[in-house]
Amino acid sequence: MSRRQAAFREEFRARIAPAYAGWAHVALIFALGAAAIWYSARQLTGPAWYEFLVIPAAFCISNVFEWWIHKFVMHRPVKGLMGIYSRHTLAHHQFFTDVEPAFDNARDFRIVFFPPYALVAFMALSLPPAAILMALGLPNAGWLLLITNVGLYLNYELFHYCCHVRDDSIVRHIPLVNSIRRHHIAHHDQSIMMERNFNLTYPIADWFFGTSDLKCGLLKHVFNGYDTSTVRTDLHRPRAAAAE
Repeated sequence: MSRRQAAFREEFRARIAPAYAGWAHVALIFALGAAAIWYSARQLTGPAWYEFLVIPAAFCISNVFEWWIHKFVMHRPVKGLMGIYSRHTLAHHQFFTDVEPAFDNARDFRIVFFPPYALVAFMALSLPPAAILMALGLPNAGWLLLITNVGLYLNYELFHYCCHVRDDSIVRHIPLVNSIRRHHIAHHDQSIMMERNFNLTYPIADWFFGTSDLKCGLLKHVFNGYDTSTVRTDLHRPRAAAAE
């Protein structure tokens, strides 16, 4: 770990409230998500087969949205959304690098997981399209959309945790998880973080838009694991100063 990263970690940890409890933070996020999924599932009344098509549609849209907000909001200063940029680029990417991407203990969850209100905001964004589906006479599709979007948000948080947990013989052999772990840790290389590897669940949009650090097909992207044989050779290399 560089001196700069170690100093930032020490400073960031000093600002965390003494009462902060990392596992309570995680529990609240997943409790809110589980409650939303449970409530929405209770509203389903014999959905037709075509209403289930909202699930793959939501998956694809969510994957592109995840890519877009990471690339154009989390890594770009946007008026009115500077808090997101500051928390992500100026804090998260200083706390974690490709050299040392792992957290040390549950208090570090403060910089790993989004605040619980982020899930509430994401659910609020899902309400208008769900309401439109319901107004069009597809109530089950609306509820399925809410279930899918909340599930994908929890998927995001879980995979992000897996990206920053310490490497071991378990996490490196879990399909999908090992692929996104390598993908995301590579993104923490500060020389490419502004232009490569913006997906954090499944690197589909990165493959589609050509922003992946790999040069291979979609299936290879998704099931790549820790393999580095197809990493592009035209990527920017980190400067020595970054390690000081």
